[in-house]
Amino acid sequence: MTKFLVLLLEAARICLYLRFMHLCVGEYRGRRGTTTAAFFTLWTVEGFLGSMSLSWRETRLTDLFFFMAEPPALFLLSFCFKGKIAGRLGTVLFLPTLYWGLKWTVMAVSFQGQEVTGCRYFGATAAAVLFLFLMTVFLGKVRKSRREREQERLQAELYMYERQFELIQSSRQSARALKHDLKHHVRMLSDMIAAGEREDALAYLSSMEKFMKPEEEYVDSGNEKIDSILNYMISRAKAMHVSVDWKVCIPAKLPVLPFDINVILSNLLENALQAISEAEQPVLSIRFTYDRNVLCIRIRNSCSFRGRIPEQREGHGFGLANVRTIAARYHGSLTISKEDGWFQADVLLFLP
Repeated sequence: MTKFLVLLLEAARICLYLRFMHLCVGEYRGRRGTTTAAFFTLWTVEGFLGSMSLSWRETRLTDLFFFMAEPPALFLLSFCFKGKIAGRLGTVLFLPTLYWGLKWTVMAVSFQGQEVTGCRYFGATAAAVLFLFLMTVFLGKVRKSRREREQERLQAELYMYERQFELIQSSRQSARALKHDLKHHVRMLSDMIAAGEREDALAYLSSMEKFMKPEEEYVDSGNEKIDSILNYMISRAKAMHVSVDWKVCIPAKLPVLPFDINVILSNLLENALQAISEAEQPVLSIRFTYDRNVLCIRIRNSCSFRGRIPEQREGHGFGLANVRTIAARYHGSLTISKEDGWFQADVLLFLP
């Protein structure tokens, strides 16, 4: 009866192996049922060999055999998943070491020098399977949290593109409306100039410019991807009554992926807006310069004297780490500093 219960625990362990490898290595390469059948075969072989032990003492030798045989077997099974070789090797070495190492540790610590019995062996197996289960659940929650953050970032990016599209459409409608009445405006300006009303003519031109430009289109560099992100963030800052100034001198097209620039700007500006919310005088400065294939981004904001650098704040370390990762892809860097109530982040990207 005890061996049957141990066999059920071994089945649970193989299922956890399957789940763990799915989380660490990648998605299924083929059908999920085929992969499940392959792992079921592994459990059948181990269960058959384990049941051949004549006594509980001999299970130690059987366990040692399984510990040595599982890594190559799991490595073959890892090709049922899509993933890199480093992930495969790390997982197939980690799982047997974790399970069998913990199992033997429990047996050595709890049953010091005592004879191995069915109940004791079952208890050690259950403890090892339980720990493996907790590790798998923890890893699943971490991966789910990352997916949720990625989904939120993609939703924010989609919203920014929608807002930019609305601004472009609004600008085009204003341009068409102005064009419709253009002859009247030209006649009015001609009369003002002829009458020497220079100030009135300039004011009239300013009114025409305001009419054509949407209210929430703050940045118009020609680079729609960057403009959409900055317009969205600046509108949020102004809704918080933040004093914002910006200078964006970049070409309409840059050899940088939209995802990468979104990661950089979203994280830096989100951190800046949160820091500004704690400052007595909320001020935000945004600078973009591009010269000889080098893109320089500087985000400078006021902050509380009691505030900590974002890397020290809970939840912000991942964001700045992601920015550094993106900058490294372009052989660049992220530099942060805090001095006299101001926080500054500088990103350099060396573009091809």
